[in-house]
Amino acid sequence: MKATSLIASLLVAASLSAASLTVQAEDNPQKTVEPSNINNRDLKVGDRAPGILVRKESAIGDWEKRGLKQPAEDSQWARVNDRYVLVKITNGTILDITPTK
Repeated sequence: MKATSLIASLLVAASLSAASLTVQAEDNPQKTVEPSNINNRDLKVGDRAPGILVRKESAIGDWEKRGLKQPAEDSQWARVNDRYVLVKITNGTILDITPTK
């Protein structure tokens, strides 16, 4: 009798776990990544720039070819949509904004 109830319990547990795996497999996760609000923000000289503009990978290396003035040692040019933004790396302050040509 003990063996029968043990087998029945195991079968119930196995069927419940299989049902839950099936339900999880069919669940479509919601997209949680939202677009950056940097494009919606009105950037002004003197404002603090979004952190992404201070990163090295955002720096424009060929600033001279684009007709931009040379950035100071602690500054860099970055592009935001149709504008070039000169950002001070040390504190994130926007020093200049120039439209793209």
